[in-house]
Amino acid sequence: MSKAWVLVANHTHARVFEAEKRAGSLTEIESLVYPEGRMKGRELLSDAPGRAFDSKGQGRHAMEEPTSLRKQGARKFARDIAHALERGRQQGRFDRLYIVADPSMAGSLRMSMSTPCLATIAGESRKNLTTCDSDEIRAQLPMWL
Repeated sequence: MSKAWVLVANHTHARVFEAEKRAGSLTEIESLVYPEGRMKGRELLSDAPGRAFDSKGQGRHAMEEPTSLRKQGARKFARDIAHALERGRQQGRFDRLYIVADPSMAGSLRMSMSTPCLATIAGESRKNLTTCDSDEIRAQLPMWL
């Protein structure tokens, strides 16, 4: 019997569920948390941004990071999730993967996943259901499983 995993994720929390049969219940098998994702950019950086002079005139302004620290953190968390999924795939713990993630996390996940792991994706929904219990999540899923 083939096993399916359902990943429910946003930029701060990811939950992995296992489903062994169609229309059956989901069993949570792993939870990943990224608490820094809830922090403000200033809280993530210990120093204030640098200051620069305008090219003409006497004005000064703060220099900004090219990519926000929150986005960098969300990408790192997506890579951590992708590594956990890859380990499960290599161990043969699932052969189908269903992703339920908010839109920004879904894109980051796809960019972080290996080609063999991407090939296991059987369905995707762009919703944030991380705070729902397993029955609510199952009810929100199309009849994929």
